[in-house]
This record gives sequence, C-alpha cells and structure tokens, in this order.
Amino acid sequence: MKWLKSSFPVGKVTIKYMYPMTFEEFLISIDYGQVIEEIRDCYNKNKKMSNPIHEKLLNYYRLFLATGGMPIAVENIIKNNLEILKFDNSILQSIIDAYLADMKQYTSNYYENIKIERIYKNIPSQLAKENKKFQFSKIEKNARRRDYEESLDWLISSKLVIPCYFVNKFETPLKGFMQEDKFKLYLSDTGILTQLLEIPRNKILLNDNFQYKGVITENYVANELQANSISLYYWAETQVAEIDFLIDTKDGVIPIEVKANENKKSKSLNYFIEKNKINLAIRISANNFGVSNGIKSVPLYATFCITK
Repeated sequence: MKWLKSSFPVGKVTIKYMYPMTFEEFLISIDYGQVIEEIRDCYNKNKKMSNPIHEKLLNYYRLFLATGGMPIAVENIIKNNLEILKFDNSILQSIIDAYLADMKQYTSNYYENIKIERIYKNIPSQLAKENKKFQFSKIEKNARRRDYEESLDWLISSKLVIPCYFVNKFETPLKGFMQEDKFKLYLSDTGILTQLLEIPRNKILLNDNFQYKGVITENYVANELQANSISLYYWAETQVAEIDFLIDTKDGVIPIEVKANENKKSKSLNYFIEKNKINLAIRISANNFGVSNGIKSVPLYATFCITK
C-alpha cells in the first residue's frame, strides 16, 4: 500500500468523516424535515406515530433504501419527483466504477487492487448467508485472512465498508470483548448495495418479498448507526440465536434486532434477554413505536434517533 509522507499539524486540526446522507438528511432534502421533531418525540416517549404519517414515512424509507444516500443519487430522485421508475441507475454504477478505479491509485500493485475488488464485490453474497460472518474462503478456494488482510484494512480505512465485530461477552465496554478475526462487513450505502445486487428498485418501493430484503435492511441500520458514531458489534450462538447489533450506550449495552417487515416474533432477542437478564432491548421494524416486555419498538425510519 502506498502512503503519502507529510507533516501533520497535530492538535490544530479537527477530523470530520463525510458519510452518505442519513434518512434524517434525506427527509430534509425532500422538504419533509418538519416531521423530524415528531419522530424524535415519539422515540423518546414511546408513543405511537399517527398511522397516516407512519405509512408515509415507511414509503419514504423504502425510497431511500432503493436510492441510497449518495448526494448525486438523492438529487436525481428529487429531480424526477420521487418517481423510482425514472431514477437513473447509471449514477450509482458510475460511483461503483469510480470507487474501483480509485482503488488503483492507492495500491502497491495490480494484484493488491484485484484483492480489494474481490472483497468489495463479495460482501453482498456473504451477507446473504445464514451465518453472516465474513469468510475469506468464500472469495476464492483456500484463501486465508493473511492473504487479504492489507486489502481489507484499506477498505475499512477508506470507509467503503463497515465492520461489525463479534463479541463473546455482554459487558461494557464491548470493544474489550470483541474478536478481531470474526466479523460481518457492510457496504457504506444501500443504493450501492442494491446496484451490486441488481435488484429492481421498484421491488423495494413496493415492499415485495425477495431474497435480499433483510440484507439491505440490516445494511441500512448499520449505515445509520455508523453515522451516529456508534461502533458496531454482534453476538451469535451457533444454530441457536443471533443478535444483529450490540451497542454501548450511557444506559449500558443494548441489543438491537432488525426486521424488514412488521414481524413481531423475536426468538433470538427473547433468548438473549432471558440468557443475560437485561431490562431493555430494541427491535427495529416496520411496526410503530411502543414498548412491550422490555423490547422498545423503533420504526425503520427512526433508526437515526438511536445514539450513544
């Protein structure tokens, strides 16, 4: 990997990372930002959103899921009056092509660039596995982590992928119990993910059931949490249960389960709650706000409300 050598004014510079737009920012962009305070109020007080607004927000959420938060993509869907069939798919493909071309500028040789591209393009299929742990052997036969370690570090450092590390203990700080060799990888934007998967965007907007629906939803939540500077961890017990995300908060560690629809069944979450004797958990789904049996229901469109 090539590194540029230069002096850096330590203590005089504040570093800010730019992420794709969050759903909150998307609402502002489409001139529906006036509802944000109401969303936050419902989140804080666990009170239901009015059904007409709830359904409208879910529709906007699905639109955002389909286009993603890259500013030029959002600009295009606004220009086309939020009509998904008029959305220019070539925009996201051009971004992917630019990413892959940019990789060549910062890698030491041709083979390193190939490795980075292989990891990047392999992420969607790995997320679709029942066991979402990223496996280097799925990239090519007999591949090992040490063969791809430098390439993976480049992708994580560039913020093109988001790691979510396995933890073997439900205690704070979670970072102290993470296993660096066991992780899931998410892409930085759902629009790019849907483009790589070649999923018709109208299927997402129509809320159809399709194989990758849960994968895209989980990736969306990862994007929203990362934008709020939340480090991502997960927990799993082989063939028993898996918790999509665990986060450190001022109230302690909180498990988060993600559902793409209105499914209220939480087998893994209930198992985890009983096993660890916890008082608060979050289920993100298409359901309205509320609390039941220690599980806080957060609509998908309100994920941006979750903070440390």
